[in-house]
Amino acid sequence: MNSHQIAMIAVMAVTVILLRALPMLVFGRQKRIPALLNYLGQVLTAGAIAMLVIYSLYGELDYLQVGFGRLGSVLIASALTVILQLCFRNPLVSILGGTGCFMILIQRIFV
Repeated sequence: MNSHQIAMIAVMAVTVILLRALPMLVFGRQKRIPALLNYLGQVLTAGAIAMLVIYSLYGELDYLQVGFGRLGSVLIASALTVILQLCFRNPLVSILGGTGCFMILIQRIFV
């Protein structure tokens, strides 16, 4: 390994250690998480997921000129993902079901 690779590994290791230690350094021995952090944990998670969904669907709008095939596959697979999540409340089932549906639609049906 050359010095550049060693430096990169060292920087990554220090970063991971600092990120893991940061909560202990900031909050010390407090047993309770501050209310602000609980609030941000709830709001930012939903916001990040909404942003990812919008970004994913926005990228598919370019395919409208080509036809309904790819966009239709995305919309059907997205709807199935939502239905699976509402029924099973299991992210793994939802993600695998939606991805599998999309792959089947894009490869077999809407070619």
